[in-house]
Amino acid sequence: MQNLFSFRFSENIWRVMPDANPDSSLWAIELRNAERHEVSFAVIDTDHLAVKWQRQVEGTDWWTSLTAFSDQHIYLHNYRYPEVPEPTDLLAVNVETGFLSWILPNHLLIRNAGGGLLEVATKQGDSFEHLLCNASTGELLPLNAELPEPDDEIILAEPVRYIGENMYFERLAQFINDATGGHTAVAIDYLEKRPYIIFSYYIYEQDKTVQYLLIVTDQKQQVLHEKLSEEREGTGRSTMMLKASTLVYLKNSNEFSSLTLSY
Repeated sequence: MQNLFSFRFSENIWRVMPDANPDSSLWAIELRNAERHEVSFAVIDTDHLAVKWQRQVEGTDWWTSLTAFSDQHIYLHNYRYPEVPEPTDLLAVNVETGFLSWILPNHLLIRNAGGGLLEVATKQGDSFEHLLCNASTGELLPLNAELPEPDDEIILAEPVRYIGENMYFERLAQFINDATGGHTAVAIDYLEKRPYIIFSYYIYEQDKTVQYLLIVTDQKQQVLHEKLSEEREGTGRSTMMLKASTLVYLKNSNEFSSLTLSY
């Protein structure tokens, strides 16, 4: 196991998303500064141990959110009417430059349709009209009814959350207690990538919630035990994820870290 990369942002990491290309080492990140009410975006290359770019993107505001990553673009949804929780506009950002490639007002992204095409929809009264969109140019095209079925290949593994009521919780909590010399977990996120077993778990420590990352082998050999954050308001979600052999995890709400799992 080798420590690949760690980078601390000045903003909080709100969302992390991998490139849908299974061979890509790129990750898109949504960042938020609550004090300044600003949102920005970044792309990290875990193979080259580098932040490709980070910036506020033209045409975005506090309500903009990261929604997909494919075809050399990250896709964002704008919410023009914050009181209505429905996306109103679709924006595409070039993954190499971080600059806006195109924008489709009054359209939202449905799915990647394959072959460099996206399926999008625009509201028509009480219903939606579905169209195709060229991922590179934003050009709208008629929807072809003979499109291939969506690719259901799962490239991202996310942990399963275990809490007290779950039938497996006590067994996992006892394993963590034994492996760490006494940590009593109150919530456990669990991932497997044989021969590795990965836990992101939470304990109460001096009246605050503290999160740890624990990685062991199926032979119970401990390979990593690291504090990820403390003084949390609660237990976070999606604080670690696995793509192929790259484990990505977040520390202290603003630090992106990744490990490669060797076999």
